Amino acid sequence: MGLARRLVFRKRLFLSFFFLLILTGFARQALAADVTLAWDANREATVAGYRVGYGTASGSYPSTVDVGNWTSVSISGLEAGRKYYFACKAYDASGKESAYSSEVSYTAPTAACSYTISPASQSFAASGGTGSVTVTTQAGCPWNASSTASWLTVTAGASGSGTGTVGYSVTANTAAAARSAGITIAGSSLAVSQQAASAKATITSSAGTGGSISPSGSVAVAVGSSKTFTVKPGWLYRIYDVKVNGVSVGAVKSYTFSGIRGDQTISATFKRKF
Repeated sequence: MGLARRLVFRKRLFLSFFFLLILTGFARQALAADVTLAWDANREATVAGYRVGYGTASGSYPSTVDVGNWTSVSISGLEAGRKYYFACKAYDASGKESAYSSEVSYTAPTAACSYTISPASQSFAASGGTGSVTVTTQAGCPWNASSTASWLTVTAGASGSGTGTVGYSVTANTAAAARSAGITIAGSSLAVSQQAASAKATITSSAGTGGSISPSGSVAVAVGSSKTFTVKPGWLYRIYDVKVNGVSVGAVKSYTFSGIRGDQTISATFKRKF
Protein backbone atom coordinates (compact mmCIF):
# COMPACT_ATOMS: atom_id res chain seq x y z
CA MET A 1 0.00 0.00 0.00
CA GLY A 2 1.43 3.37 -0.98
CA LEU A 3 2.33 6.12 1.43
CA ALA A 4 -0.66 8.31 0.62
CA ARG A 5 -3.09 5.42 1.28
CA ARG A 6 -1.34 4.33 4.48
CA LEU A 7 -1.22 7.92 5.74
CA VAL A 8 -4.88 8.49 5.07
CA PHE A 9 -6.31 5.17 6.15
CA ARG A 10 -3.87 3.42 8.47
CA LYS A 11 -1.42 5.76 10.12
CA ARG A 12 -2.73 8.97 8.74
CA LEU A 13 -0.49 12.06 8.87
CA PHE A 14 -2.29 14.06 11.52
CA LEU A 15 -0.84 17.49 12.18
CA SER A 16 -3.50 19.29 14.15
CA PHE A 17 -3.31 22.67 15.84
CA PHE A 18 -1.71 20.74 18.67
CA PHE A 19 1.06 19.35 16.49
CA LEU A 20 1.68 22.06 13.87
CA LEU A 21 2.94 24.93 15.97
CA ILE A 22 4.01 28.47 15.30
CA LEU A 23 7.13 28.76 17.38
CA THR A 24 8.19 32.33 16.64
CA GLY A 25 7.11 35.24 14.54
CA PHE A 26 8.55 38.68 14.24
CA ALA A 27 8.75 41.66 11.92
CA ARG A 28 12.12 42.33 10.36
CA GLN A 29 11.19 45.58 8.62
CA ALA A 30 8.09 47.70 8.24
CA LEU A 31 6.94 45.49 5.35
CA ALA A 32 8.42 42.02 6.03
CA ALA A 33 8.08 39.38 8.74
CA ASP A 34 9.31 35.87 9.54
CA VAL A 35 7.62 32.87 11.14
CA THR A 36 8.96 29.51 12.37
CA LEU A 37 6.72 26.40 12.42
CA ALA A 38 7.30 22.92 13.84
CA TRP A 39 5.38 19.61 13.91
CA ASP A 40 5.67 16.07 15.28
CA ALA A 41 7.38 13.57 13.04
CA ASN A 42 5.07 11.09 11.35
CA ARG A 43 5.58 7.47 12.47
CA GLU A 44 5.45 5.97 8.98
CA ALA A 45 8.86 4.46 8.21
CA THR A 46 8.50 5.28 4.53
CA VAL A 47 8.13 9.02 5.08
CA ALA A 48 10.92 10.76 3.15
CA GLY A 49 10.08 14.35 3.93
CA TYR A 50 7.53 17.11 4.40
CA ARG A 51 6.14 20.00 2.45
CA VAL A 52 4.62 23.06 4.10
CA GLY A 53 2.06 25.00 2.11
CA TYR A 54 0.88 28.49 2.92
CA GLY A 55 -1.20 31.33 1.54
CA THR A 56 -3.44 34.22 2.50
CA ALA A 57 -6.74 32.33 2.10
CA SER A 58 -7.86 29.46 4.30
CA GLY A 59 -7.48 26.08 2.57
CA SER A 60 -5.45 27.53 -0.30
CA TYR A 61 -1.66 27.12 -0.27
CA PRO A 62 -0.14 28.49 -3.47
CA SER A 63 3.30 28.70 -1.88
CA THR A 64 5.09 25.54 -0.73
CA VAL A 65 8.38 24.79 0.98
CA ASP A 66 10.00 21.36 0.78
CA VAL A 67 11.84 20.94 4.09
CA GLY A 68 13.13 17.41 3.51
CA ASN A 69 13.04 15.13 6.54
CA TRP A 70 13.05 18.02 9.01
CA THR A 71 10.15 18.82 11.33
CA SER A 72 10.47 22.59 11.41
CA VAL A 73 10.84 25.41 8.94
CA SER A 74 11.33 29.19 8.97
CA ILE A 75 9.42 31.15 6.37
CA SER A 76 10.45 34.72 5.63
CA GLY A 77 9.17 37.60 3.55
CA LEU A 78 5.64 37.62 4.92
CA GLU A 79 3.79 40.88 4.49
CA ALA A 80 3.51 42.59 7.85
CA GLY A 81 -0.05 42.98 9.09
CA ARG A 82 -1.43 40.21 6.82
CA LYS A 83 -2.95 36.88 7.94
CA TYR A 84 -1.44 33.65 6.56
CA TYR A 85 -2.64 30.02 6.68
CA PHE A 86 -0.30 27.01 6.95
CA ALA A 87 -0.62 23.23 6.60
CA CYS A 88 1.83 20.35 6.21
CA LYS A 89 1.88 17.10 4.21
CA ALA A 90 4.26 14.14 4.11
CA TYR A 91 5.67 12.36 1.06
CA ASP A 92 7.59 9.14 0.40
CA ALA A 93 10.61 8.43 -1.78
CA SER A 94 8.47 7.93 -4.86
CA GLY A 95 6.80 11.34 -4.43
CA LYS A 96 3.45 10.09 -3.18
CA GLU A 97 1.91 12.58 -0.77
CA SER A 98 -0.49 12.52 2.12
CA ALA A 99 -3.34 14.95 2.53
CA TYR A 100 -2.63 18.24 4.24
CA SER A 101 -2.67 18.40 8.02
CA SER A 102 -5.01 20.57 10.00
CA GLU A 103 -4.48 24.26 9.31
CA VAL A 104 -2.98 26.92 11.52
CA SER A 105 -3.09 30.65 10.92
CA TYR A 106 -0.77 33.51 11.77
CA THR A 107 -0.99 37.27 11.36
CA ALA A 108 2.43 38.76 10.67
CA PRO A 109 3.10 41.62 13.09
CA THR A 110 3.68 45.12 11.87
CA ALA A 111 6.96 46.63 12.99
CA ALA A 112 6.54 50.00 14.67
CA CYS A 113 7.79 52.82 12.48
CA SER A 114 10.31 55.15 14.07
CA TYR A 115 10.99 58.67 12.85
CA THR A 116 13.76 61.23 13.31
CA ILE A 117 14.08 64.70 11.81
CA SER A 118 17.17 66.82 11.23
CA PRO A 119 17.63 69.58 12.10
CA ALA A 120 15.16 69.78 14.99
CA SER A 121 15.22 73.59 15.12
CA GLN A 122 16.03 76.54 12.89
CA SER A 123 16.17 80.33 13.39
CA PHE A 124 15.62 83.11 10.83
CA ALA A 125 16.28 86.82 10.60
CA ALA A 126 13.35 89.22 10.38
CA SER A 127 13.64 89.17 6.59
CA GLY A 128 12.59 85.47 6.50
CA GLY A 129 13.86 82.80 4.13
CA THR A 130 13.57 79.12 3.21
CA GLY A 131 14.78 75.87 4.73
CA SER A 132 14.45 72.10 4.66
CA VAL A 133 14.39 69.23 7.12
CA THR A 134 15.25 65.56 6.52
CA VAL A 135 12.83 62.88 7.71
CA THR A 136 14.45 59.49 8.40
CA THR A 137 12.35 56.34 8.82
CA GLN A 138 11.99 52.78 7.55
CA ALA A 139 10.89 52.03 4.01
CA GLY A 140 7.13 52.04 3.68
CA CYS A 141 6.50 54.12 6.81
CA PRO A 142 4.19 57.04 5.95
CA TRP A 143 4.34 60.56 7.37
CA ASN A 144 2.79 64.00 6.96
CA ALA A 145 4.07 67.52 7.56
CA SER A 146 1.99 70.53 8.57
CA SER A 147 2.71 74.03 9.87
CA THR A 148 1.27 75.59 13.01
CA ALA A 149 1.41 79.19 11.75
CA SER A 150 0.38 81.12 8.64
CA TRP A 151 3.82 82.74 8.27
CA LEU A 152 5.51 79.33 8.21
CA THR A 153 4.54 77.40 5.06
CA VAL A 154 5.32 73.83 3.96
CA THR A 155 6.35 74.18 0.31
CA ALA A 156 7.40 70.58 -0.44
CA GLY A 157 6.99 67.18 1.17
CA ALA A 158 3.64 67.70 2.88
CA SER A 159 3.40 63.91 2.86
CA GLY A 160 5.73 61.05 2.09
CA SER A 161 6.80 57.47 2.77
CA GLY A 162 10.20 56.32 3.96
CA THR A 163 13.10 58.75 4.21
CA GLY A 164 12.39 62.11 2.59
CA THR A 165 12.68 65.90 2.78
CA VAL A 166 10.28 68.65 3.81
CA GLY A 167 10.78 72.14 2.37
CA TYR A 168 9.36 75.28 3.95
CA SER A 169 9.42 79.07 3.77
CA VAL A 170 9.29 81.85 6.37
CA THR A 171 7.76 85.23 5.52
CA ALA A 172 9.29 88.53 6.69
CA ASN A 173 8.46 89.55 10.24
CA THR A 174 7.22 93.14 10.29
CA ALA A 175 6.26 93.08 13.98
CA ALA A 176 8.31 94.51 16.82
CA ALA A 177 8.34 91.14 18.63
CA ALA A 178 10.12 87.90 17.81
CA ARG A 179 7.97 84.88 16.99
CA SER A 180 8.15 81.11 16.90
CA ALA A 181 6.13 78.22 15.46
CA GLY A 182 6.67 74.65 14.37
CA ILE A 183 6.24 72.13 11.59
CA THR A 184 4.83 68.83 12.83
CA ILE A 185 6.35 65.86 11.03
CA ALA A 186 5.31 62.32 11.97
CA GLY A 187 4.78 63.30 15.59
CA SER A 188 8.05 65.24 15.83
CA SER A 189 8.30 69.02 15.64
CA LEU A 190 10.72 71.29 13.84
CA ALA A 191 10.94 74.42 15.98
CA VAL A 192 11.25 77.60 13.89
CA SER A 193 12.04 80.97 15.50
CA GLN A 194 12.32 84.37 13.85
CA GLN A 195 13.77 87.65 15.01
CA ALA A 196 11.67 90.77 15.48
CA ALA A 197 11.51 93.38 12.77
CA SER A 198 14.57 95.59 12.73
CA ALA A 199 14.53 99.26 13.70
CA LYS A 200 13.01 101.58 11.13
CA ALA A 201 14.66 104.19 8.92
CA THR A 202 13.00 106.77 6.70
CA ILE A 203 13.80 107.48 3.06
CA THR A 204 12.41 110.79 1.83
CA SER A 205 11.88 110.93 -1.92
CA SER A 206 10.86 113.89 -4.11
CA ALA A 207 10.54 114.76 -7.80
CA GLY A 208 10.68 118.10 -9.59
CA THR A 209 8.45 119.36 -12.41
CA GLY A 210 8.15 117.07 -15.41
CA GLY A 211 8.23 113.65 -13.83
CA SER A 212 7.70 111.43 -10.80
CA ILE A 213 9.51 109.13 -8.38
CA SER A 214 7.96 106.02 -6.83
CA PRO A 215 7.44 105.49 -4.02
CA SER A 216 7.26 109.13 -3.08
CA GLY A 217 7.26 111.05 0.18
CA SER A 218 8.44 109.56 3.50
CA VAL A 219 8.98 105.82 3.16
CA ALA A 220 9.62 103.72 6.30
CA VAL A 221 11.99 100.76 5.82
CA ALA A 222 13.62 98.25 8.13
CA VAL A 223 17.23 98.87 9.04
CA GLY A 224 19.43 96.45 7.11
CA SER A 225 16.88 95.99 4.33
CA SER A 226 16.87 97.23 0.71
CA LYS A 227 14.51 99.56 -1.14
CA THR A 228 14.25 100.49 -4.82
CA PHE A 229 12.93 103.79 -6.19
CA THR A 230 11.80 104.26 -9.79
CA VAL A 231 12.18 107.54 -11.69
CA LYS A 232 9.85 108.30 -14.61
CA PRO A 233 9.86 111.42 -16.81
CA GLY A 234 6.65 112.92 -18.09
CA TRP A 235 5.60 113.68 -21.67
CA LEU A 236 8.21 115.87 -23.44
CA TYR A 237 10.60 115.54 -20.48
CA ARG A 238 13.73 113.54 -19.77
CA ILE A 239 15.50 112.68 -16.54
CA TYR A 240 18.07 115.35 -15.84
CA ASP A 241 19.61 114.18 -12.58
CA VAL A 242 19.02 112.00 -9.53
CA LYS A 243 20.63 112.83 -6.21
CA VAL A 244 20.99 110.50 -3.23
CA ASN A 245 21.67 112.28 0.05
CA GLY A 246 22.52 115.35 -2.02
CA VAL A 247 25.07 113.56 -4.24
CA SER A 248 24.37 113.05 -7.93
CA VAL A 249 24.15 109.46 -9.15
CA GLY A 250 23.36 110.48 -12.74
CA ALA A 251 20.23 110.41 -14.86
CA VAL A 252 19.24 106.91 -13.71
CA LYS A 253 15.79 105.37 -14.14
CA SER A 254 15.93 103.57 -10.77
CA TYR A 255 18.04 103.46 -7.65
CA THR A 256 18.27 100.83 -4.90
CA PHE A 257 19.28 101.53 -1.32
CA SER A 258 20.98 98.42 0.06
CA GLY A 259 21.77 97.57 3.66
CA ILE A 260 20.02 100.68 4.95
CA ARG A 261 21.45 101.91 8.23
CA GLY A 262 19.71 105.25 8.72
CA ASP A 263 17.55 107.98 7.18
CA GLN A 264 18.16 108.74 3.51
CA THR A 265 16.99 111.14 0.80
CA ILE A 266 16.54 110.79 -2.94
CA SER A 267 15.40 113.45 -5.41
CA ALA A 268 14.91 113.62 -9.15
CA THR A 269 14.89 116.55 -11.54
CA PHE A 270 13.70 116.68 -15.14
CA LYS A 271 14.33 118.79 -18.23
CA ARG A 272 12.28 119.43 -21.33
CA LYS A 273 13.49 117.64 -24.43
CA PHE A 274 13.12 120.75 -26.60
